[in-house]
Amino acid sequence: MELWRGSIGELIKSGRRALGFWGAPPRAALEAAAAAHPGAPWLDLDVFRGAPRSRAVPDAFCHIIRNCVENAVAAALALECVVAATGPEKCDSGRFAARLVAELTGLRVVETVNTGLADPAPALLCDAAGPLQARVVRVMEAIVEPLTPAEIEAAAGARAAPTHGFWGTPPHPIGLLDLFPDTTAVFGWTRCVEQGRPADLELECAVPVGLPVVFFSQGFCAKGLLARRLAQEHRGMHVDAHDVLHAATRAKIEAFIRLAGEGL
Repeated sequence: MELWRGSIGELIKSGRRALGFWGAPPRAALEAAAAAHPGAPWLDLDVFRGAPRSRAVPDAFCHIIRNCVENAVAAALALECVVAATGPEKCDSGRFAARLVAELTGLRVVETVNTGLADPAPALLCDAAGPLQARVVRVMEAIVEPLTPAEIEAAAGARAAPTHGFWGTPPHPIGLLDLFPDTTAVFGWTRCVEQGRPADLELECAVPVGLPVVFFSQGFCAKGLLARRLAQEHRGMHVDAHDVLHAATRAKIEAFIRLAGEGL
């Protein structure tokens, strides 16, 4: 299966018809949609693509869910359907967004629930050393385009003892991840996705004792409840962000990372 990496405008201009998705739908649902529409690339609707505001989503709402709705509306004429994660592997808002997108666009929205693999897959990228943003983005891309044998070998070879941790979902703005050193391990929902168990709450809460971790939650996301509690338990830092990464939040993260690296 092919992942569309261009803009929505480029997709529309290309004349191609794509398949939209958000969250981590089960592989079988993705393959079924791909088989029904041979050659159609996949458009990840979770990603911020600069789509116009639809006015259907409140301002004080999770930016990732806003992306899902506004991307689907903007790309509707170029989409065959949307495969949406709507169970505990996403959130209740994923279910609400599925209904809203169907009403706003008339698209067929396939609601899915991902119960996960029986045995967790290796957390290769989450435990490898390397630029954090690139690793997190590739974890999400692998929902459609799995790691190649060469990437698997490279990730396994780059495994390193972590100095810091990032817990949470891929953030908006994604540039927040550039604040972290290459030796940052990934935990929370992102790690659950790489291990094929996006609804596994025990795995989502698993964090090594003693590792300095930034627990991130998207502004107005229910996971803030979990992030704050885990930060208290592990003496980590809980931060959230909404539309932008404010200077004060950036400074707090940078200070936490620096002081943790100095062992303070």
